[in-house]
Amino acid sequence: MPNTLVHIGIQGPLNSLFGKGTSPQWMLLGCIIPDVPWILQRILKFVPGIDPYTLRLYSLNQASLFFCLFMAAALALSTRRSLHIFLLLSLNCLLHLLLDATQIKWANGVQLLVPFSWSMLRFDWFWPEHLSSYAATMVGLLFLAFNWRKIAATDLEIARPTAGKITIILCLLLFYGAGPFLFFKQALAADNHFCRTLKGQSDRVGKNIELDRVPFSSESMSVRPFSGKTFTLHGQLPDTSGLISVQGYFIDTDTIHVTRYHQHNQYRTMTTSLGLLLIAALWFHSLIFRSRTK
Repeated sequence: MPNTLVHIGIQGPLNSLFGKGTSPQWMLLGCIIPDVPWILQRILKFVPGIDPYTLRLYSLNQASLFFCLFMAAALALSTRRSLHIFLLLSLNCLLHLLLDATQIKWANGVQLLVPFSWSMLRFDWFWPEHLSSYAATMVGLLFLAFNWRKIAATDLEIARPTAGKITIILCLLLFYGAGPFLFFKQALAADNHFCRTLKGQSDRVGKNIELDRVPFSSESMSVRPFSGKTFTLHGQLPDTSGLISVQGYFIDTDTIHVTRYHQHNQYRTMTTSLGLLLIAALWFHSLIFRSRTK
Protein backbone atom coordinates (compact mmCIF):
# COMPACT_ATOMS: atom_id res chain seq x y z
CA MET A 1 0.00 0.00 0.00
CA PRO A 2 1.15 3.63 -0.42
CA ASN A 3 3.40 4.92 2.34
CA THR A 4 2.04 7.41 4.87
CA LEU A 5 3.64 10.42 3.16
CA VAL A 6 1.86 9.50 -0.09
CA HIS A 7 -1.47 9.59 1.76
CA ILE A 8 -0.59 13.00 3.22
CA GLY A 9 0.56 14.27 -0.18
CA ILE A 10 -2.73 13.34 -1.83
CA GLN A 11 -5.28 13.60 0.97
CA GLY A 12 -3.89 16.85 2.41
CA PRO A 13 -4.47 18.95 -0.74
CA LEU A 14 -7.80 17.20 -1.36
CA ASN A 15 -9.02 18.17 2.10
CA SER A 16 -7.90 21.74 1.46
CA LEU A 17 -10.46 21.95 -1.34
CA PHE A 18 -13.21 21.87 1.28
CA GLY A 19 -12.05 25.27 2.54
CA LYS A 20 -11.59 26.42 6.11
CA GLY A 21 -12.71 24.41 9.10
CA THR A 22 -11.38 21.08 7.85
CA SER A 23 -9.37 20.46 11.07
CA PRO A 24 -6.07 19.36 9.46
CA GLN A 25 -4.81 17.45 12.51
CA TRP A 26 -7.86 15.21 12.36
CA MET A 27 -7.43 14.83 8.62
CA LEU A 28 -3.91 13.53 9.26
CA LEU A 29 -5.26 11.15 11.88
CA GLY A 30 -7.81 9.88 9.37
CA CYS A 31 -4.90 9.13 7.02
CA ILE A 32 -3.54 6.52 9.41
CA ILE A 33 -6.60 4.93 11.09
CA PRO A 34 -6.72 2.07 8.51
CA ASP A 35 -3.03 1.38 9.21
CA VAL A 36 -3.42 1.07 12.99
CA PRO A 37 -4.14 -2.72 12.87
CA TRP A 38 -1.06 -3.32 10.71
CA ILE A 39 1.13 -1.23 13.02
CA LEU A 40 -0.09 -3.27 15.99
CA GLN A 41 0.46 -6.49 14.03
CA ARG A 42 4.13 -5.62 13.53
CA ILE A 43 4.48 -5.29 17.30
CA LEU A 44 2.36 -8.27 18.35
CA LYS A 45 3.98 -10.75 15.95
CA PHE A 46 7.00 -10.79 18.26
CA VAL A 47 4.86 -11.81 21.25
CA PRO A 48 5.28 -15.56 21.89
CA GLY A 49 2.18 -17.74 21.68
CA ILE A 50 0.12 -15.60 19.28
CA ASP A 51 -1.14 -17.61 16.33
CA PRO A 52 0.01 -15.83 13.13
CA TYR A 53 -3.17 -16.70 11.22
CA THR A 54 -5.37 -15.35 14.00
CA LEU A 55 -3.31 -12.16 14.12
CA ARG A 56 -3.43 -11.73 10.34
CA LEU A 57 -7.19 -12.27 10.06
CA TYR A 58 -7.82 -10.02 13.04
CA SER A 59 -5.76 -7.19 11.50
CA LEU A 60 -7.38 -7.74 8.10
CA ASN A 61 -10.89 -7.43 9.54
CA GLN A 62 -10.04 -4.47 11.76
CA ALA A 63 -8.49 -2.55 8.85
CA SER A 64 -11.78 -2.69 6.90
CA LEU A 65 -13.81 0.49 6.42
CA PHE A 66 -16.51 -0.95 8.70
CA PHE A 67 -14.26 -1.06 11.77
CA CYS A 68 -12.45 2.16 10.84
CA LEU A 69 -15.79 3.94 11.23
CA PHE A 70 -16.11 2.72 14.84
CA MET A 71 -12.69 4.14 15.68
CA ALA A 72 -13.58 7.38 13.88
CA ALA A 73 -16.79 7.69 15.90
CA ALA A 74 -14.99 7.07 19.19
CA LEU A 75 -12.41 9.76 18.43
CA ALA A 76 -15.01 12.24 17.17
CA LEU A 77 -17.02 12.05 20.39
CA SER A 78 -14.09 13.64 22.23
CA THR A 79 -14.49 16.86 20.23
CA ARG A 80 -16.88 19.82 20.24
CA ARG A 81 -18.04 19.21 16.66
CA SER A 82 -18.44 15.44 16.84
CA LEU A 83 -20.41 15.02 13.59
CA HIS A 84 -17.99 17.22 11.62
CA ILE A 85 -14.92 15.38 12.91
CA PHE A 86 -16.57 11.98 12.37
CA LEU A 87 -17.33 12.81 8.73
CA LEU A 88 -13.80 14.16 8.25
CA LEU A 89 -12.20 11.04 9.73
CA SER A 90 -14.53 8.73 7.81
CA LEU A 91 -13.87 10.49 4.50
CA ASN A 92 -10.13 10.19 4.97
CA CYS A 93 -10.39 6.53 5.97
CA LEU A 94 -12.29 5.92 2.72
CA LEU A 95 -9.73 7.91 0.70
CA HIS A 96 -6.92 5.98 2.37
CA LEU A 97 -8.43 2.63 1.43
CA LEU A 98 -9.16 3.71 -2.15
CA LEU A 99 -5.55 4.87 -2.52
CA ASP A 100 -4.39 1.54 -1.11
CA ALA A 101 -6.34 -0.26 -3.81
CA THR A 102 -4.50 1.61 -6.58
CA GLN A 103 -1.17 -0.09 -5.87
CA ILE A 104 -0.23 -3.59 -6.99
CA LYS A 105 -0.15 -5.72 -3.88
CA TRP A 106 -0.38 -9.42 -4.53
CA ALA A 107 -2.24 -11.48 -1.92
CA ASN A 108 -3.72 -8.29 -0.58
CA GLY A 109 -6.41 -5.71 -1.16
CA VAL A 110 -8.98 -3.48 0.50
CA GLN A 111 -12.15 -4.60 2.26
CA LEU A 112 -14.70 -1.85 1.66
CA LEU A 113 -17.96 -3.76 2.07
CA VAL A 114 -17.36 -5.88 5.20
CA PRO A 115 -19.51 -7.40 6.69
CA PHE A 116 -21.65 -7.62 3.52
CA SER A 117 -18.90 -8.78 1.18
CA TRP A 118 -15.46 -10.31 1.79
CA SER A 119 -14.03 -9.73 -1.67
CA MET A 120 -10.82 -7.71 -1.82
CA LEU A 121 -10.84 -4.54 -3.91
CA ARG A 122 -7.69 -4.20 -6.06
CA PHE A 123 -7.16 -1.79 -8.95
CA ASP A 124 -3.51 -2.91 -9.40
CA TRP A 125 -2.34 0.24 -11.20
CA PHE A 126 1.30 0.50 -10.11
CA TRP A 127 3.93 -0.85 -7.72
CA PRO A 128 5.03 1.01 -4.54
CA GLU A 129 8.36 1.71 -6.29
CA HIS A 130 6.68 3.52 -9.20
CA LEU A 131 7.78 7.10 -9.95
CA SER A 132 4.33 8.40 -8.96
CA SER A 133 4.89 7.12 -5.41
CA TYR A 134 8.17 9.02 -5.12
CA ALA A 135 6.50 12.17 -6.44
CA ALA A 136 3.54 11.90 -4.04
CA THR A 137 5.94 11.25 -1.16
CA MET A 138 7.73 14.52 -1.91
CA VAL A 139 4.39 16.34 -2.09
CA GLY A 140 3.54 14.94 1.35
CA LEU A 141 6.80 16.24 2.82
CA LEU A 142 6.27 19.66 1.22
CA PHE A 143 2.67 19.81 2.44
CA LEU A 144 3.80 19.26 6.03
CA ALA A 145 6.78 21.62 5.72
CA PHE A 146 4.77 24.56 4.35
CA ASN A 147 1.71 24.04 6.56
CA TRP A 148 3.31 22.88 9.82
CA ARG A 149 2.93 26.10 11.82
CA LYS A 150 -0.55 26.78 10.50
CA ILE A 151 -1.71 23.25 11.32
CA ALA A 152 -0.12 23.27 14.78
CA ALA A 153 -1.93 26.53 15.60
CA THR A 154 -5.33 25.22 14.47
CA ASP A 155 -7.80 24.53 17.27
CA LEU A 156 -8.00 20.79 17.96
CA GLU A 157 -11.59 21.22 19.21
CA ILE A 158 -11.00 18.66 21.95
CA ALA A 159 -13.66 18.78 24.65
CA ARG A 160 -14.17 16.80 27.83
CA PRO A 161 -16.93 14.29 27.00
CA THR A 162 -19.97 13.87 29.21
CA ALA A 163 -20.56 10.66 31.16
CA GLY A 164 -22.96 9.53 28.45
CA LYS A 165 -20.42 10.15 25.70
CA ILE A 166 -17.73 8.33 27.68
CA THR A 167 -19.98 5.27 27.87
CA ILE A 168 -20.58 5.38 24.12
CA ILE A 169 -16.84 5.85 23.43
CA LEU A 170 -15.97 2.81 25.55
CA CYS A 171 -18.62 0.71 23.77
CA LEU A 172 -17.32 1.79 20.36
CA LEU A 173 -13.72 0.99 21.32
CA LEU A 174 -14.80 -2.36 22.78
CA PHE A 175 -16.45 -3.36 19.51
CA TYR A 176 -13.49 -2.01 17.52
CA GLY A 177 -11.19 -4.23 19.57
CA ALA A 178 -13.35 -7.35 19.91
CA GLY A 179 -15.55 -7.17 16.80
CA PRO A 180 -12.97 -8.51 14.32
CA PHE A 181 -13.06 -11.87 16.12
CA LEU A 182 -16.72 -12.24 15.07
CA PHE A 183 -15.79 -12.48 11.39
CA PHE A 184 -12.90 -14.92 11.42
CA LYS A 185 -14.81 -17.66 9.63
CA GLN A 186 -15.88 -15.37 6.80
CA ALA A 187 -12.38 -13.99 6.19
CA LEU A 188 -10.86 -17.48 6.33
CA ALA A 189 -13.50 -18.94 4.00
CA ALA A 190 -12.77 -16.17 1.48
CA ASP A 191 -9.08 -17.16 1.67
CA ASN A 192 -8.13 -13.53 2.13
CA HIS A 193 -4.34 -13.09 2.17
CA PHE A 194 -4.34 -16.82 1.24
CA CYS A 195 -4.68 -17.71 4.92
CA ARG A 196 -6.75 -20.83 4.24
CA THR A 197 -4.31 -22.04 1.58
CA LEU A 198 -1.28 -21.51 3.81
CA LYS A 199 -3.00 -23.08 6.80
CA GLY A 200 -4.20 -26.22 4.99
CA GLN A 201 -1.03 -28.26 4.68
CA SER A 202 -2.69 -31.46 3.43
CA ASP A 203 -4.57 -30.00 0.45
CA ARG A 204 -2.54 -27.08 -0.85
CA VAL A 205 -0.62 -28.98 -3.56
CA GLY A 206 -1.63 -27.56 -6.94
CA LYS A 207 -3.28 -24.48 -5.43
CA ASN A 208 -2.40 -20.96 -6.53
CA ILE A 209 -0.60 -18.78 -4.02
CA GLU A 210 0.39 -15.12 -3.77
CA LEU A 211 2.78 -13.65 -1.22
CA ASP A 212 3.24 -9.95 -0.53
CA ARG A 213 6.60 -8.40 0.41
CA VAL A 214 8.09 -11.51 2.01
CA PRO A 215 11.75 -11.91 3.05
CA PHE A 216 13.61 -13.86 0.36
CA SER A 217 16.92 -15.69 0.77
CA SER A 218 18.87 -16.13 -2.47
CA GLU A 219 21.13 -18.70 -0.77
CA SER A 220 18.38 -21.13 0.23
CA MET A 221 15.94 -19.96 -2.48
CA SER A 222 13.21 -19.65 0.13
CA VAL A 223 10.73 -17.19 1.59
CA ARG A 224 9.23 -16.82 5.04
CA PRO A 225 5.74 -15.24 4.99
CA PHE A 226 3.70 -14.06 7.99
CA SER A 227 2.83 -17.66 8.93
CA GLY A 228 6.42 -18.17 10.06
CA LYS A 229 6.86 -21.26 7.86
CA THR A 230 9.65 -21.33 5.31
CA PHE A 231 8.81 -22.30 1.71
CA THR A 232 11.28 -23.26 -0.98
CA LEU A 233 10.86 -21.45 -4.31
CA HIS A 234 11.31 -23.00 -7.75
CA GLY A 235 11.59 -21.02 -10.97
CA GLN A 236 13.18 -17.79 -12.16
CA LEU A 237 14.16 -15.71 -9.10
CA PRO A 238 16.34 -12.70 -8.23
CA ASP A 239 20.04 -13.13 -7.59
CA THR A 240 20.03 -11.11 -4.35
CA SER A 241 18.17 -11.49 -1.08
CA GLY A 242 15.54 -8.95 -0.01
CA LEU A 243 11.81 -8.36 -0.08
CA ILE A 244 9.85 -9.88 -2.95
CA SER A 245 6.24 -10.44 -3.95
CA VAL A 246 5.41 -13.78 -5.52
CA GLN A 247 2.73 -15.39 -7.66
CA GLY A 248 2.80 -19.14 -8.25
CA TYR A 249 1.40 -22.49 -7.17
CA PHE A 250 2.35 -25.29 -4.80
CA ILE A 251 4.14 -28.24 -6.39
CA ASP A 252 4.36 -29.93 -2.99
CA THR A 253 3.42 -28.93 0.54
CA ASP A 254 6.62 -26.93 1.10
CA THR A 255 7.60 -25.84 -2.43
CA ILE A 256 6.17 -23.06 -4.60
CA HIS A 257 6.73 -22.83 -8.33
CA VAL A 258 7.06 -19.11 -9.05
CA THR A 259 5.35 -17.83 -12.19
CA ARG A 260 5.96 -14.13 -11.47
CA TYR A 261 7.89 -12.13 -8.91
CA HIS A 262 8.59 -8.50 -8.08
CA GLN A 263 11.56 -7.31 -6.04
CA HIS A 264 11.01 -4.48 -3.56
CA ASN A 265 13.26 -2.02 -1.77
CA GLN A 266 13.01 -0.59 1.76
CA TYR A 267 11.65 2.76 0.55
CA ARG A 268 8.05 2.13 1.58
CA THR A 269 8.95 1.00 5.09
CA MET A 270 11.22 3.97 5.75
CA THR A 271 8.83 6.61 4.37
CA THR A 272 5.89 5.13 6.26
CA SER A 273 7.85 5.29 9.51
CA LEU A 274 8.87 8.89 8.76
CA GLY A 275 5.27 9.87 7.97
CA LEU A 276 3.95 8.36 11.20
CA LEU A 277 6.68 10.09 13.19
CA LEU A 278 5.88 13.47 11.61
CA ILE A 279 2.14 13.11 12.30
CA ALA A 280 2.87 12.22 15.94
CA ALA A 281 5.25 15.21 16.23
CA LEU A 282 2.68 17.56 14.70
CA TRP A 283 -0.01 16.38 17.11
CA PHE A 284 2.40 16.82 20.01
CA HIS A 285 3.19 20.35 18.79
CA SER A 286 -0.54 21.11 18.50
CA LEU A 287 -1.19 19.90 22.05
CA ILE A 288 1.66 22.05 23.39
CA PHE A 289 0.34 25.07 21.47
CA ARG A 290 -3.14 24.37 22.88
CA SER A 291 -1.90 24.20 26.47
CA ARG A 292 0.06 27.46 26.09
CA THR A 293 -2.87 29.37 24.62
CA LYS A 294 -5.05 28.21 27.52
